[in-house]
Amino acid sequence: MTDLHEDIIVDLLPLYYSGDASEATRATVEAYLAAHPEFAATMREAMAASPQVPGNAAPTDGVRTIKRVRSQVALRGTLIGLGIFFSLMPCTFIYAHGRLVYFMWRDAPGSAALYAGLALVAWIALFITIRRTNKL
Repeated sequence: MTDLHEDIIVDLLPLYYSGDASEATRATVEAYLAAHPEFAATMREAMAASPQVPGNAAPTDGVRTIKRVRSQVALRGTLIGLGIFFSLMPCTFIYAHGRLVYFMWRDAPGSAALYAGLALVAWIALFITIRRTNKL
């Protein structure tokens, strides 16, 4: 392929200017720009006038982001489960023989208060986790 069309070079220029082009592509673009100085000047002016857009993130950044999101979702699920469990525990009761035999708030207020405190801690931790995640 000795005769390159200008459109091919235009397609390769973003890779060339971002530094992501392979050595062969870089050599091809440089050879074409050296052979066509008017086109090269036009492309340099266009690249200088266009806003600089950051290149793509490295593949490891994407994997790291996915792992962080998965761990955040798992943490949220765990905190929601703990919050619901500890919120309902003080309300446990036993109903037998047509009457209320055991109600935690009445018969074990210390345990009920402990579970209510743990529920409060779980809900606050969930709130903090959600706030931190939304700031990212």
